[in-house]
Amino acid sequence: MKTSSLLCRMVAVVFGFGVMAAAGQGRGSVRPQAAAAGKYLITGTVINSVDQSPVPYCRMTVAPFARRGFAGNRQFVRGNPMQGNSDDVACDEHGHFSVPVPSAGAWRLSASARGFVTQAYEEHESTFSTAIVLSPAKPTIDLRFEIGPQAVIAGVVLDEAGEPVRNAQVSLHTVAAGAESGVARSGLRSTAQTDDRGRYELANIAPGRYRVLVQAQPWYATQARAQSNGAVSVDPPLDFSYAATWFPGTDDMNQAEPIVLQAGETRQADFNLTPVPSAHLRIAVPIPTNGGRPVTVFPIVQPLIPGITNPISMQVARPGDVQGQMEFSGLAPGRYRISMAGPGQDRGPTILEVKQGAVQVLDLNSRTNGVKVTIQFDGLGKGGGDSRLPGVNFVDTAGGGEGWLFGGGFGGPGGSGFRRGSVGREDERTMEMSPGRYEVVLQGRPDLYLTGITAKGAEAAGRYVTLAAGSATLTLHVANGRASLAGVAMFRGKPAEGAMVLLAPTTIEDPNSILIPRREQTNTDGGFELDDVLPGQYILVVIDHGWHVNWNDASTLRGYLTQGVPLELMAGENVKQNVDAQAP
Repeated sequence: MKTSSLLCRMVAVVFGFGVMAAAGQGRGSVRPQAAAAGKYLITGTVINSVDQSPVPYCRMTVAPFARRGFAGNRQFVRGNPMQGNSDDVACDEHGHFSVPVPSAGAWRLSASARGFVTQAYEEHESTFSTAIVLSPAKPTIDLRFEIGPQAVIAGVVLDEAGEPVRNAQVSLHTVAAGAESGVARSGLRSTAQTDDRGRYELANIAPGRYRVLVQAQPWYATQARAQSNGAVSVDPPLDFSYAATWFPGTDDMNQAEPIVLQAGETRQADFNLTPVPSAHLRIAVPIPTNGGRPVTVFPIVQPLIPGITNPISMQVARPGDVQGQMEFSGLAPGRYRISMAGPGQDRGPTILEVKQGAVQVLDLNSRTNGVKVTIQFDGLGKGGGDSRLPGVNFVDTAGGGEGWLFGGGFGGPGGSGFRRGSVGREDERTMEMSPGRYEVVLQGRPDLYLTGITAKGAEAAGRYVTLAAGSATLTLHVANGRASLAGVAMFRGKPAEGAMVLLAPTTIEDPNSILIPRREQTNTDGGFELDDVLPGQYILVVIDHGWHVNWNDASTLRGYLTQGVPLELMAGENVKQNVDAQAP
C-alpha cells in the first residue's frame, strides 16, 4: 500500500523503539458468566446533561453487552444489544436507580424518559457506548448516567412564489463520522412530511451533526396522460420538477450546511425550492415468457442521491405506453437506478444520468450500456479451509448501490436486494452491472478478507473498481483468518472509562488502502476489544473522552499517532496490548 512519506517515517521511528504487542494473552473485558456467590448490582443517578438536574422516573434496561465485529470491511453489532432481561427498572423521583444483574460480565445499560433521547451509558454516535463490567472482586458499581433532552429541527418549505409546498418529504441524515465504512456517505435518521402550511418537524434527535434533505414535486406539475392512440401528453408550461435539495438550498451534498445539534436544542431549517424543466424517460422493456405465455414486468425508476444509501423514492408520473415503451415523466435531473420487477428478473439494475428537460430512451433489451463482469477468486480454500465462494457486494460510491450474492450460506436470490450471478467455473461468477465506481465488500464468509483486486478491462485501486461499458474480469485476492485485539487503557493511573479507541492503519492517508480504521469505546474497567480485524500494520491510539477530536484531519491525527503503539496483526492472531490514553 502507498503511504505518505511523513507517515512512513513516523511509523518507522515508533517501530524502532520495539514496542510490539504480545500475542494470545487473553481478552480486554469480561463476558457475562455465572457467579459462584454474591449479588451483582448497578446503581446510580440519571442526570440531565444540560442543567445537571436529576431526571425522575426513568426506565432503565440492562442486557448483555453485544460485541462489535466486522463483516466485509463494515462494522456490525453481533446480536440484539437490547436482548436480555425483559423487566425494566424504574428510577425514583430523584433519578436514583438500582438494577440487579444475574452474573458477572459486561452489561449494556440504557435509560429512557419522556422528553429525552433514549441512550446507553456514555453513548456516542448512536453506535458506541461504555459497557458496565462487574466481577466477583467488584460486584457493584455506582454511576452518574447523563442523558440529553431531545433536540428538534423544524422549518417551512416554500416554492418559487413563496407559497407552502405540501406533502414534501423531509429526511434527516447523520453526517458520516469518518472513513471507517470505506465510502463516505450519510445515514437516514428520521423523516417527516410537510403539512398544508409547508411546515415540518423532526423531533427526538440526539446531539450530533446532521444534514436535511427535501424531495418534492410542484403542485401544478401536470401528470402524464395517456391518449387514445397510446401516446403520452404533458402540458409543456407545467412540465417542471424540483431537484432533491439539501439545506440551505443546494443539490450537492458536499455543499450542504451541516446542522450541529446540542442536547435540547431547537434549530430552524427553511427551504425555498426552485423548479427546473422535467426530464422524460422512455424505457423499452423485455417481455419474458413462462411456458410460452408472456409475463407482466414493469420498470422501477428510483432516484440516486450522492452520498445517500437509502434515498426516499419519490412518486413519479404513471408511465404510459408509447409504441411498446414505458414513459416516465416529471423526473428531476440526476442519476436514477432502473430495475425490473416481476418473475424471472435476474438482471442487474441500470444506472442512468437523466438530463434536465431532455427526452431519453433506454432499451433494456439490448443493454448496450451495461458491463458484463466476470468475478474470479484467488486464495479460496488454501490451508485446508472452507472453499465456499463468499458473497460480493458492489457498493456504488456515488449513492445507492448494487448488491450481488454468490455461493451458499448467506441469503438467497431475490433477498434483501441481492441477486445471483450465473455460474461458470467453481471459483468464478458472471453478472451484469452498470458502469461506475464501486467499493468491493465480501459477505457471508467472516473468516475471509480482501487483500487486493486485479482487473482486466477495468480500473482497480485498493478495494475500489471503476467499470466502463463492455466487459471486465476482476480477480479478488482473498486470505483466511482475521485478528483480534484486546487490552486495558489507563489515564493518569486510573482506568480510562469511555475513551475513544482508534486502530489506525499505517496506510490511513492512502485513500485506496485495503485497510481502514477501526474504532471502539472503553468499558468501565478501561478494557476494550476489537474483533475481526483485517491483518496488517496499525497504530493503536486511545484518547480519553476524545469523541470530539477531529481524527479525520490528517494534521490533527499525526499528533496522536506519534504517541501511539504500533502493532502488526497477523491472520488468526489474538493480541493483548495495554495502552496509556492520551489527553484530548
